[in-house]
Amino acid sequence: MRRFITSLTGRIFSQLVVLALLMPSLTFALLTRATAQVASPKEFLGVVEFNNLKEPGTEFGQRASAAVLGEFAKSGDPETEVLSQETISRAIQVLGVDSPPKQLTNLLRVGQSARATKIVTGDIVDYRILSTDGGKQARVSLRVVVYDVASSLSVNGAVVKGESTVRPSATDDKTLINDALIQAASNAVREIRGRKLPNGTVLNTLTDVAYINQGSRSGFKAGQSVIVKRGREQVATARVGDVQPDSAQIRVERSLKGIKPGDKVEAIFDVPALSPGFTANGEPQVQRQRKAGNPSGLITTLLVLGLVAVLLGGGNSGGNNGAADVTSEAFMDPTLSTTESAVLISWRVNAFSNSSNKVRWQVWRDDVVDSPVTIADGNADRIQNKSTDTGAFSWNDGRNSTGPNRCIDVGTSAGVYRPVTSGKPYQYSVELIQAVDQNDDPNGGGNNGGTNTGTTSGTTSGTTSGTTSGTTSGTTSGTTAGTTAGTTAGTTAGTTAGTTAGGNTGTTSTTLCYTVSDLQPAQGLATPLNRPGLVAPADAAQLQGNQSFQFQVIGSSAFNPQLEAVLELSASRNFTTAIHTLARKSVVIGSNSFPSVDVSSNSIPAAIRNAPDVFWRVGVRNSLDKPGPKPERSGWGRYIYSSVRSYKPPVGPPPPPL
Repeated sequence: MRRFITSLTGRIFSQLVVLALLMPSLTFALLTRATAQVASPKEFLGVVEFNNLKEPGTEFGQRASAAVLGEFAKSGDPETEVLSQETISRAIQVLGVDSPPKQLTNLLRVGQSARATKIVTGDIVDYRILSTDGGKQARVSLRVVVYDVASSLSVNGAVVKGESTVRPSATDDKTLINDALIQAASNAVREIRGRKLPNGTVLNTLTDVAYINQGSRSGFKAGQSVIVKRGREQVATARVGDVQPDSAQIRVERSLKGIKPGDKVEAIFDVPALSPGFTANGEPQVQRQRKAGNPSGLITTLLVLGLVAVLLGGGNSGGNNGAADVTSEAFMDPTLSTTESAVLISWRVNAFSNSSNKVRWQVWRDDVVDSPVTIADGNADRIQNKSTDTGAFSWNDGRNSTGPNRCIDVGTSAGVYRPVTSGKPYQYSVELIQAVDQNDDPNGGGNNGGTNTGTTSGTTSGTTSGTTSGTTSGTTSGTTAGTTAGTTAGTTAGTTAGTTAGGNTGTTSTTLCYTVSDLQPAQGLATPLNRPGLVAPADAAQLQGNQSFQFQVIGSSAFNPQLEAVLELSASRNFTTAIHTLARKSVVIGSNSFPSVDVSSNSIPAAIRNAPDVFWRVGVRNSLDKPGPKPERSGWGRYIYSSVRSYKPPVGPPPPPL
């Protein structure tokens, strides 16, 4: 053996044995290192110029993307490398696409050319300059979307607002908007970084199903869309099926290279769309997502609705849809003074409502949660909510109603009329209270049931009682007297009670309960406003050239409504002839003016320019109201108008001598 070990063959054999013993450890170490490299591939993130939807072509889109890029770079994520603006610009130039890219295909091409795994784009949806007591500030709404380049799907994003600091009134608007964009970018990146979307690893696979090592504890939910990646390459898209606390099943929807154990699964995030404007609280206007349908489903729905209409045509409706097309409009009733305001709430009666049993309409408002703010008679189709509303009323509380008819107690609750505040936006809703009596109840009284029951019961009772007592005192006389008296009294009492409960035969009906319809919201906000007060120029003043028209917007500034004003001219004091809009601008509660308005401009129609007196007024509204204030007259705009003043138009040169 010793001779074999010292021989060349023995030495080679010994080295092979040692290598075989060390092989498992070396393999484990190499596998661990390789697995770690695959498990955490580095992300490369690029940011393109944002779309300015309010004013395309301005520099704000570049400022927004630069701010977002800077915020991503400051985050210091070791797993993400942020590509420079020069890298993205070079890719755009090489490809010859527009900046910002107009289509998703071009956006993804830019990402591929720059070797980015994630590409960020966004929209500047709206911005406003707001006047404050200390100066002015800007507000912007920003939508940011992060796309996965391999899958072309949005995997993260945010919709945010940004507000600049309050600066002096002389500050340039661009400076304020850029300041607001920087804050919006910071808010967006912070939200994106803070959103921990669930991710997991594929454990094993079947034909079109795979199982991953994470579940509901990590944030996976049934129905969630996911992408499956192998390193930087997408291999499939899938949807989450059955979810357990620490595992989940995914079903493949689109396979590119097939799924295998070790692939990474990432959830995707749909960024909501924004509309121009801001809510009453100053937040971005998020669009409600509508579910897509198909023609066959629509046809089926229409057939079902037609059948329901037939079934409910006989008065069998539970009254769950009392109102339709609810509208709320700021309104100036001619009976109100200039220091008062109102909202007109109107609706159309739903065809399914039982027209004969409508008790009352109850109007709710978003700032009052414990009771309606006003009520209207069941036959009404409109009601005003005024700043002068006072007094009390009774109403039916249907918030805890249950059952197919949502039956509520006959008893009523005490309420008080709630006045409106000038300058405060409101959202209204309307519900209908209907009565259900025995005629409408299949288990209640019939056409003649009350009368027959009362007569039979009374006759039987009276005859029995009379016969018994009559027999005791004397058979003939007792029977006759007892039967007559008992029959008369019993018949009268029974007929009265039966008729009362019987419905058609009786003179009145007994209400079993009331039903309450669903709350139907108005189509938008309504902001009551007082009539604006005119300050200058004085009535009948002689005007020429550029003038400043000054006015007051009266109301509460606590709610920051997005107000706009219009300056209108007419040759008629009642504005019954052609109306010309001379100026329009955003305004605030308090003192405002239209500075440098040229009353000599040739843009003013000649019929107004040459009139001996030109009449002017100011209209105000919240730009977020929908549909806006109710026109006071046909042909007038949706504004709350001031009183009317006049001015003498410019005097032309004297005519040439004859």
